[in-house]
Amino acid sequence: MTSTAGHGNGSSIQNGVIDWSVLHQFLEFRKPGGPDPRRRIITIYLDSSPMLMEAIKTAINGADGSLLSKSAHSLKSSSMNVGAGSLGSLCAELERTGKTGAIIDEAKNIVDRLETQYAAVTAALHDALQNMCK
Repeated sequence: MTSTAGHGNGSSIQNGVIDWSVLHQFLEFRKPGGPDPRRRIITIYLDSSPMLMEAIKTAINGADGSLLSKSAHSLKSSSMNVGAGSLGSLCAELERTGKTGAIIDEAKNIVDRLETQYAAVTAALHDALQNMCK
């Protein structure tokens, strides 16, 4: 099992919420004595993802396939960048759903799982920020 030092709590890793090796790769770009780049990446994600989640819900409620596809694609990409592969996969499902137009039934089933996974991801990332060196 991967060490949890500086990454978040053990339950996040055990449940597969975050693949910390994805974020760890960004340490290669750290300048000597410089700030931890993972901190900035996580902060940007935590600042921007609530708007994307809201756009996804708005798209589903309004049966707007184009908005659903675009919003899900954006959240998928940013989630994958922070190592949230399961969340990214759910976003990919929503993206496909938006493109096919089967929004109401399919998307509502997926969004429930998305919200649960998103809450776990953001909790793990908040925890990681608290434990990360500045």
